[in-house]
Amino acid sequence: MATNVFIRYLNLRTLSLGLFYGVICALSYLLAYEMRFDFNVPPEHALDRVNTIWWVVALQLMLLAAAGQLDCVLSYFRLPDAMRLFGGLLTASFVLVAIWYLYDGRNVPPRAVILADFLLSFLLIAGFRIGMRVRSSRGLEDWLAGREEAENVLIAGAGEVGAALCAELMNKARLGMRPVAFLDDSPRKIGRYVHGLPVADAVDELDKVARRYAASKVVIAFPSASVKRIRTVAERAREAGLAADIVPALSDLVSGRAQMTQLRPVQLEDLLGRDPVDLNSGDIRAMIEGRRVLVTGAGGSIGRELVDQIAGYAPSRLLCLDQAEMAIFDLLQTELVARVKVPTETRVLDVANEPELRRCLEAFRPEVVFHAAAHKHVNLMESQPGEALRNNFLASRALARLASALGVERFVLISTDKAINPTSVMGASKRLAELAIQACQHLPGNRTKFMAVRFGNVLGSSGSVVPIFRRQIAAGGPLTVTDPEVTRFFMTVEEAVGLVLQSATQGEGGEIFVLDMGEPVKIVDVARQMITLSGLQEGEDIDIVFTGLRPGEKLYEEVQHLSESLHATSHPRVLRFVAESADPGRVDEAAAELGRLMEGGDPTAIKRGMQKYVAEYRPYLD
Repeated sequence: MATNVFIRYLNLRTLSLGLFYGVICALSYLLAYEMRFDFNVPPEHALDRVNTIWWVVALQLMLLAAAGQLDCVLSYFRLPDAMRLFGGLLTASFVLVAIWYLYDGRNVPPRAVILADFLLSFLLIAGFRIGMRVRSSRGLEDWLAGREEAENVLIAGAGEVGAALCAELMNKARLGMRPVAFLDDSPRKIGRYVHGLPVADAVDELDKVARRYAASKVVIAFPSASVKRIRTVAERAREAGLAADIVPALSDLVSGRAQMTQLRPVQLEDLLGRDPVDLNSGDIRAMIEGRRVLVTGAGGSIGRELVDQIAGYAPSRLLCLDQAEMAIFDLLQTELVARVKVPTETRVLDVANEPELRRCLEAFRPEVVFHAAAHKHVNLMESQPGEALRNNFLASRALARLASALGVERFVLISTDKAINPTSVMGASKRLAELAIQACQHLPGNRTKFMAVRFGNVLGSSGSVVPIFRRQIAAGGPLTVTDPEVTRFFMTVEEAVGLVLQSATQGEGGEIFVLDMGEPVKIVDVARQMITLSGLQEGEDIDIVFTGLRPGEKLYEEVQHLSESLHATSHPRVLRFVAESADPGRVDEAAAELGRLMEGGDPTAIKRGMQKYVAEYRPYLD
């Protein structure tokens, strides 16, 4: 054991550092004697100093090595390193004091010398380590960077994250930001100092503090704060004429996916999103861990997030299907599949290709299926009702029946709030898909638990209003809104998928779950917020134009069918709809009749046929 420790330290770098520390310890020991005798050491003590210096320094080096100080990285020096350094030198001093009492002070340095030597050696070594830390964190470009060119920034939040951000910005001048003051809502912190900067006032006094310190930007440094609080700070920054940045999410900081200084502007997702979802991770893990999981539509916004979150619960294998070649390619290029650390397969496959789908599933034998593949764009599907039926209804029905035949444990259909009292082809086709999986629940010998989960618009997903507005702003406008009163429900993709997984754990078969989507948001308000976040002004820099509702669009989305009753579940943001079970015979009849109408290719006839089987559907007819 001792030999292994000796070999570990016996390398050139360790010996060099040990020699350097030995020189520091020897100098502090000599200086301690001088200080003890007022720089006039008596001859007898001068002789003791020479005779004892070698074994005293050797003792200190041994204990510093035991404390891990001879194989450390010099450029890293924080409180734990300082405590280990302190402990090693303090232990050496205790040993020397014990020897002094054991030998009654003969041939041992005086106690005052031991104390002075401990303090001097600690200060000298710690000072050296701090200097190396500063040198490492401030590279040559930082030392040469002109501080006068940096912009003054305020840091909203004087907690751990804010303090760490302040230290990073101070050490990295090349980032071009000079922290000048903190803002915090805690009265106990106001008036105090963090890293030499004052906690000037409460966050609500942002404009006053910005004028006092000539700040041009505020960095929001409380990543775990509520969305409402972040929205308030962003609005006050806008009113004060300040740019607003935000630190990465706390989960990204903890996991290492983001660094403290990777600031980004406040985005619409920060203002429209909601507080983090509290998931029952134990139930989700019990559903997924060790099982073979299939995700269809894996290259889309929802599918990709499903893959990411499911992989965190350690399935035995994961199969990702999508009909779009580029979607699968992009999924691979994002390093998502490489990062998940579970056996993952990807296939370019159209779920409407039933023979190939059957061969794929028979080979993979999935135990849990998340069916996210769908045509979702209302306007595109309005003129192609046959295509919407083929992909959203018939393919979902075929996949569900195949899942039942293969004995899949759970089948989760990703549905939409547009399936509620639909006015569009897309919504009606998704409602038919819900009826199809409910019908599969009652197939003879079925053991699969079928369920559907509805939710509203996902912020930033392809084809949604947010990326459309971003492109229109980049092009100089105008921003097109259908109606000043049109509203939609919004949620982030992370929240939506997390609640989908939570819903899946509660299903016993045949349920339709709906996610609590909060309050509806006016689309015109979304447009105005995006204009503001871009640093522009409505009417001066960019205009908003109202185009009128298009075929199939609603003024507002609804939350339930007239025939459904709403029930709570064990999770506050997941609700269960209970309605009469779908008649399998009726669904089979719909599939057959709508298939014949699709062959005819008459959009009006197809829509009327859909209305026959979805009575609440109100189609737009030319």
